[in-house]
Amino acid sequence: MDKFHIKKISEVDKEKLSQFYKNSFNYEKPILDNYNWRYRSGFNGFEPLVLEVNHQICGHAGLIPVNLKVNNKVEKAIWFTDFYINSEYRSKGYGTKLTKEWMKICPIQITLCNDQSLKIFKKLDWSVNNNFTRRIKFYTYFKIIPIFRKLDKNVCTQKEFGKLKLVELDNKIITKIIETSEKNLSDKSTGLVRDENWFKWRIIDCPYKKNIFFFSYENNFIITNIKIKNNLKILNIIYSSNPIDVDIANLFLNFAKRNHINYLSYISVEKKLFDIFLPWEKKLNFAFYSKEKSTSGLLDEKLDNIQLIDSDIDYI
Repeated sequence: MDKFHIKKISEVDKEKLSQFYKNSFNYEKPILDNYNWRYRSGFNGFEPLVLEVNHQICGHAGLIPVNLKVNNKVEKAIWFTDFYINSEYRSKGYGTKLTKEWMKICPIQITLCNDQSLKIFKKLDWSVNNNFTRRIKFYTYFKIIPIFRKLDKNVCTQKEFGKLKLVELDNKIITKIIETSEKNLSDKSTGLVRDENWFKWRIIDCPYKKNIFFFSYENNFIITNIKIKNNLKILNIIYSSNPIDVDIANLFLNFAKRNHINYLSYISVEKKLFDIFLPWEKKLNFAFYSKEKSTSGLLDEKLDNIQLIDSDIDYI
């Protein structure tokens, strides 16, 4: 095995790191230019790791630090994200070595991952469930076909779309969303903490904030991100103060038509009698690890509110 080192990103030359991110991750420029925001640098003192082989960056294990409420006590945790090993160094044990080093950073680790990464996590005694489903609701089926695609980047900003109301982002709205989020969490023993600090990082300081739109529906607040990919206009429900179901997805029909949205995506925990999955919908791998088995058990049984705003799933 070649000589290798595992370092924190703060210990690596910034130019080399930026070039590695540009070559390895297919992120848009606002994310590439703001990787410190992406990894919530400074929060709880945690930061991603890189693998250097022969003085070149060849691998990366990213993280996003969060607070978790576990059995009514707030604990520190980290999302595993942006896991990457250069192709010439795969199947040589580097991925496992990097993951083991990453696991020393924080006692509680969680991730939404692909099947390839899951193989490594299972070897390291992580637990996994498939309680979360990424669902798609198409609004314009035929425009999914490339020859019918006509992209309109404009956004209609009328205030009401049926029962949905488009609201301006201001301190009053943010305060209401935070209060609702904290009230919902207070009713649970286990869940993700989305407090004022969290919303400031994830929404107020977001480098693509111009693409984020806020809606209210009865006593529910819904945050969406309009994303353009492969000449398609996608509406992601990235946060909802109440669980997202088919009824909420249907509310966006008028907004989608006005803005030529091709489809909407969201994460659901909705249980159906016959849960038949279409090719564009999939169960998500939620993997988690804690030395305390009781904590792992609670994450498995009680954590029921992961949304597109969590981890890196907003970017997929």
